[in-house]
Amino acid sequence: MTISYEDKSPGVHIEEISPAGPIAGAGTGAAALIGIPARQVADAAIGKPVPVTSWTAYTDAFGGYADPGFLPHAVRGFFGNGGSVAYVVPVRNTAADLEAGLNQLTRFPDVSLVCLPGVVDPAVQLLVRDHCAALKDRFAVLDGAQDSAPLAPDSPLQAQRGALVSADGAYAALYWPWLKVTNPTTGAASPVLTVPPSGHIAGVIARTDSGRGVHKAPANEPVRGALDLAYAVNDAEHGKLNQAGINAIRRFPGRAPLVWGARTLSDQAAWRYVNVRRLVSYIETSLLQGLRWAVFEPNNTALWKGLERSITEFLTRVWQSGALFGRTAGEAFYVKVDEELNPPAVRALGQVVVEIGVAPTSPAEHVVVRLGLWADGARVNEG
Repeated sequence: MTISYEDKSPGVHIEEISPAGPIAGAGTGAAALIGIPARQVADAAIGKPVPVTSWTAYTDAFGGYADPGFLPHAVRGFFGNGGSVAYVVPVRNTAADLEAGLNQLTRFPDVSLVCLPGVVDPAVQLLVRDHCAALKDRFAVLDGAQDSAPLAPDSPLQAQRGALVSADGAYAALYWPWLKVTNPTTGAASPVLTVPPSGHIAGVIARTDSGRGVHKAPANEPVRGALDLAYAVNDAEHGKLNQAGINAIRRFPGRAPLVWGARTLSDQAAWRYVNVRRLVSYIETSLLQGLRWAVFEPNNTALWKGLERSITEFLTRVWQSGALFGRTAGEAFYVKVDEELNPPAVRALGQVVVEIGVAPTSPAEHVVVRLGLWADGARVNEG
């Protein structure tokens, strides 16, 4: 608001202005879970996301466990592993109703994870991946196909993986094997049930985001509620699966099942890791939300300096959290907004261009220990 001083007494006048920033970090832990609930879905409710914040809230809205049906187990696994907000998207037929549900999810910008529990058809999973790639602010957590020979070239798991790997695969990750959990159905023939891992994994990701930050790879983390695994992966198999971008869930002696992989389905090395893709999406979303103050401001050097200050302050906090690599902030990121990027022709279009570069930290997948033995002053190396 411009104040007129024509009728004011000559002297010094103070004006208060709204500061440019700081930029708040975007939320990252809300998950969308798409599936068939136990309770009949009304026509008007098909594909409409319903937010729930607990297992009790889910059962109140959709009923309990269904047989068959993996959605309730995924929701229970999500909250049991640390998730706090889930958008349940009820459908009658996953393949037929999926596009309507994904279209509705575009109206919920706080969703950052999308799961399709129990669906292993890559043609259907690609719809979810493409949804995430188009919006660029969310990530698909996909279930691997059940398989007794996971390394066979023509196995269901390898065929599924081959259909999913691409440049857009950076917005998705594949987790395998399935989990064995306590059967909640009273009087069931078996006390143990095999369920897909995606809901549990989404909870692990949400828990890691909350406890450590989105930059921490959601791996080497226990899967709560999992008694065992449908397939016991050995080290040799795991090496091949990891190379193929299939994130294994492992069980080591004396430990609960652990998430033991953090790779996306991208064929590009820069986007190999889940945490790198999600960190960059987090930065992009935070800037999108935090820089709206600049829209319709005069496009001049004062605006450029304000943008530079706000973005630098935000990225400095990101670097200090350990998300960016560098001994100094200057090594970890740069922000450029100047005449070179914004010549008169660009400004005439009503645009201001800001260039940002960041150096995300990657997870230490392989910790190499060189072990040597000392004998009478001489060192003996193994290997």
